[in-house]
Amino acid sequence: MKIPHLLLSLALFTLPAGAAFAQTSGGDTSAGTGDTSASAGDNSETAAPPGATVITSDELNMDQAARTSVFTGDVVVTGTNFKMTCEEMTVYFTSANKIDHIVAKENVIIVQPGRVTHCGQADYYRDDDKFILTDQPRIIDNKNTIEAPEIIIYRETKKLVTKGRSKVTVIQGLGASTNSVENPAMPQ
Repeated sequence: MKIPHLLLSLALFTLPAGAAFAQTSGGDTSAGTGDTSASAGDNSETAAPPGATVITSDELNMDQAARTSVFTGDVVVTGTNFKMTCEEMTVYFTSANKIDHIVAKENVIIVQPGRVTHCGQADYYRDDDKFILTDQPRIIDNKNTIEAPEIIIYRETKKLVTKGRSKVTVIQGLGASTNSVENPAMPQ
């Protein structure tokens, strides 16, 4: 297993993962093919080139034997149509050098046009193509929100499930009052 393959695998995976973290229902699911980088101290806010995913962090620790890449300190993942920030992101690889799962921790924020997701931890599992948002997850879609102790997003089936008592706030029309509904499906 070579380091460039780990970075290439991460680049190919991160674009769809980031988009799915942010609940993209019909967005681009093609793999990013551009450069992936991690550079210490680079907190630039520049957008990724078309088709690329750029990862910056204060530190990167790649362990080929353990099949992990750990990005720490002001982690910023920028791709086509999304940006994710967190304090730590760990990528776990299979023995075939494919992404197994990703864990983003501490003040995770995923931004896409019209949608922002906040949580303490976001996990992606490739085999199930699902994301699990925990530690006070909150999705703000335009002005509608969903909050629950745990939010599970199944990317392929475009399904969302909450665990624990959930709260969905739906804003209806311009100037309408806020209506809160307990445990419904997320409005589209």
